[in-house]
Amino acid sequence: MTSQSDGSSAGTVAETWDRVRATVDLGALRRNAALARRLAGEASLCAVVKSDAYGHGIRSVVPALMPLVDSFAVATLEEGEAVRAIAREHAIVVFSGFNHPAQLPRFNSLRLQPVIHQPGQLSWLRDHGGAAAGCWLKVDTGMNRLGFSMEQAGSAFRALAGCCDEKPGLMSHFAVADTPDHPMNAEQLSRFLEVSRCFDTTCSMANSAALASLVDSRLGMVRPGLMLYGITPFADPSRGPVELSPVMRFESRIAAVKDLSPGSTVGYGATWHTETVRHMAIVGAGYGDGYPRAIGNRGHAIVSGKQAPVIGRVSMDTLALDVSECGPVAVGDPVEFWGTHLNAATVAAWDGTIPYELLCRVSSRVPRVAVN
Repeated sequence: MTSQSDGSSAGTVAETWDRVRATVDLGALRRNAALARRLAGEASLCAVVKSDAYGHGIRSVVPALMPLVDSFAVATLEEGEAVRAIAREHAIVVFSGFNHPAQLPRFNSLRLQPVIHQPGQLSWLRDHGGAAAGCWLKVDTGMNRLGFSMEQAGSAFRALAGCCDEKPGLMSHFAVADTPDHPMNAEQLSRFLEVSRCFDTTCSMANSAALASLVDSRLGMVRPGLMLYGITPFADPSRGPVELSPVMRFESRIAAVKDLSPGSTVGYGATWHTETVRHMAIVGAGYGDGYPRAIGNRGHAIVSGKQAPVIGRVSMDTLALDVSECGPVAVGDPVEFWGTHLNAATVAAWDGTIPYELLCRVSSRVPRVAVN
């Protein structure tokens, strides 16, 4: 369902698409990766491309990043296999590790590095030949999700070292790095450094937010995700690197225009009505494409460089905009939902969610068109 282009004839692409698409700016992606590289300093750079590169499409994102990063990280074995088909030589870290010993041969043949986070995985490794391409031990420093406790870390690391051809790496994860001033960040980092002093190995803790704000957390390897795609990783959007360039532009076109008389209603449930004459545009995108249904009557899109409120409920395949203040509009005019003129973090806030979810929710029926 997903289609991609190398962008070699961007003008032709712009003239032929007719409903909805996600344009992926690989130049912006590379600029963000270069910024991450500068922030990383001496640490190696691991690009997080899980969930189909946060909805941007690994088939275009991974090749664009390969010259700029040292390794990639994914969530599952299947994602690791997809990345390995493109990145033949890069190290690939699988955050979830494996959930059955039968998966180990695939991990080893694909040279994937599992993250070991619970005792059962240690037993499977010991009994089924170990990890051929290296592995990581995850320590829980306060996130209380996955990982060995501080007390278990030493014995777990020694056991894991006996199951791997290479010395295991050590990693943990911040719970509130998106709020840099939160005291829990310093507490978690202190716990992790306490554990890491016991082992001479590569250590990794910094995600996008920590990479940009917590210098001491950069250690041996950093793992940026969201910032690569041009979105601030901070809860307060005003914080963070101002140089980030949005990578995805989610857009559609006007499918129909209509004048509404006073007292008219729009859409399912008749939740929006006119008090004066209004000019409405129907746009060919809806929640079936990944545009949030909850934004009806709350957010806006960009038409002719101006804000056009979303009116009525968002349908599966269409939504309505009040374009009365946008000047003359016509069928076929472009509509931007987020990207160049409207930040995805702003749109996510209207939906009561986070930009991670917004990007990953873009449907597979939406073509990803890679440009630049």
